Amino acid sequence: MSRAKSNKFLTPAKAAEELGISVATLRKYSLIVEHTTGNADYFERNSQNNRLYTAKNLEDFKQMVELGHRPKMTLDSAAKQIFPVASEDAEETDSKDVEVAQLKKTLEDLRANEDKKDQTIADLKQQLADAKEERDSLQSQFDRFKEENEKTQDAVIKEKVNEQVHEDNDKGGHWWNRFVK
Repeated sequence: MSRAKSNKFLTPAKAAEELGISVATLRKYSLIVEHTTGNADYFERNSQNNRLYTAKNLEDFKQMVELGHRPKMTLDSAAKQIFPVASEDAEETDSKDVEVAQLKKTLEDLRANEDKKDQTIADLKQQLADAKEERDSLQSQFDRFKEENEKTQDAVIKEKVNEQVHEDNDKGGHWWNRFVK
């Protein structure tokens, strides 16, 4: 640590002594400031990682404590009035992150619904194709039965005609004789 640096910064013990508080209380104030600013490195540190304080830091602490003693005021809210607040940006970022997460979830849900609908459409198309195939099979069977029925009817008619002819022959003559007489 350079000589200028050691003159410019106060150790936690010296800073606490100047403020008239304990080192533990100074540490508590420092944590509040670091939390408020969102910067764990808000205070300079020495090689042993102890915080170092400037005269400006001490003035800010005094002002924070003074504001914190007002009615309906806490040290946290006082710190937010004195130190640059990162939490507003963080809250805004957090709310945007939440909104983005919600939008992603909505998008996932919509895609899942779309996939379900696509699957339903594919299933319905398959059912329609199966129904058309079944209809074609039934139509083929119907046409075959119709053809067989026509052949059967022709055979029945021929059989009846032949029976009539044989009957007429048995009565004594050909059937056309009835017309010729």
